[in-house]
Amino acid sequence: METPAIVTVCVWNNNYFQEMSVSYPLPHLLSCGGRIAAAVLALALSGTIHAASPAPDTIKVGHYQVQMATLGSGNYTVILESGFGRDMGVWRNVAPALAKSAKVVAYSRAGHGKSDARPEAPTIAARTDELEQLIATAGLKPPFVLVGHSYGGFLVRSFAVRHPEQVAGMVFVDSSDEAFNVELRKLDAAAVDKDNKLTEQFVPPKFHAELRSVQAVLDSGKLPFAGTLPDVPVAVLTSVQKREQPQLFLETPAAVQVWRGLHERFFRAFSNGSHIVTAESGHNIHQEQPQLVVSAVEGVIAAAESMRIKRVREGARAELLRRLEQGGSDAEMAQALEASGFGEADLNRIGYELLGPRKQPVLAERLMKANAGKFSTSDNVQDSYGEVLLATGKPLEAKLQFMKAVTLAQAQGKDDKVLAGYRANLAKAEQALAR
Repeated sequence: METPAIVTVCVWNNNYFQEMSVSYPLPHLLSCGGRIAAAVLALALSGTIHAASPAPDTIKVGHYQVQMATLGSGNYTVILESGFGRDMGVWRNVAPALAKSAKVVAYSRAGHGKSDARPEAPTIAARTDELEQLIATAGLKPPFVLVGHSYGGFLVRSFAVRHPEQVAGMVFVDSSDEAFNVELRKLDAAAVDKDNKLTEQFVPPKFHAELRSVQAVLDSGKLPFAGTLPDVPVAVLTSVQKREQPQLFLETPAAVQVWRGLHERFFRAFSNGSHIVTAESGHNIHQEQPQLVVSAVEGVIAAAESMRIKRVREGARAELLRRLEQGGSDAEMAQALEASGFGEADLNRIGYELLGPRKQPVLAERLMKANAGKFSTSDNVQDSYGEVLLATGKPLEAKLQFMKAVTLAQAQGKDDKVLAGYRANLAKAEQALAR
């Protein structure tokens, strides 16, 4: 039986912020592990989950075998980065759904799952090196959408700082924040120390070296890399699940409030994205409410695609203006319009902008003439070209264009309101000729 899960979604786009509550019909699952002190306690309390689906393959990266699965296809490659001590199996309820619309890559870091361990100290830098090597060996192509859970959020950020041009979007699933322990110590330093000791007791010895590396980050409140994250579409998912009897200080209401605040501050650093806050799952949102993660990733991909299309259009527009400024024959202008890919309405808008705000009437006339030639059966385009001619002091040519517009509109059965507009323009041209 499905129980509606209520989550709070905060949308931040072009400096506009909105918060709303959304009901998701998701299975009501028990939490499997408490919140991590910004990285690791999910492993400690719930154990490592090995890959079940998708079926894993291994790839040789340098001298080491790496467990990896690739599903689906698409213009974007989604890379799933697991939390501390977790292998790729934790994404088994997320990856197949995402593979319907994108290429999805899940892998186990060195020493996890079926991936060979390596002699290097498992630092954030070393883990980022591993991902770079995997991408190169597997021939994965950007644009990438990086998805990081918990400690994986640090790794996503590290890669994005190194390769901002390859990253189209990021999703942070209850991601670690380097300032969490520092902020918690302001509330109760002894309780934070107690949580840290408990974490170390439960973490398997093979992960102790990496745990110390993570703990150093949390104690300092600073990540071991510098640089600016790309301002790409993001989704930040935050668990604020309440515990009736918190076993750890970081599960207390005060600590959870700090966690949410840090996530909100991180989210606000981006200009396009969503902050999804849920009380229905614990730290492992991708396992307890996988559809939230799937929807978040799909939303980031959609936003990234929208930005890509906008960049393409801006580039086409800039190239069109450049060719207009160069001048050329009617045939060359026709080629410029064709190469831009713009329709008649887009070209009309650019023409009016050139005529008005940009005050470049010569370019406006050149563009509108080419547009009238390209869309010779469009009454609206003929009328628009006539308006530009009239504005540039050519009433006779304008009159001929308005007459074309009227004739085309009549032949196409346009309504009286449209015809009245064209005839009004025609009258203006005739008045100008009579002066």
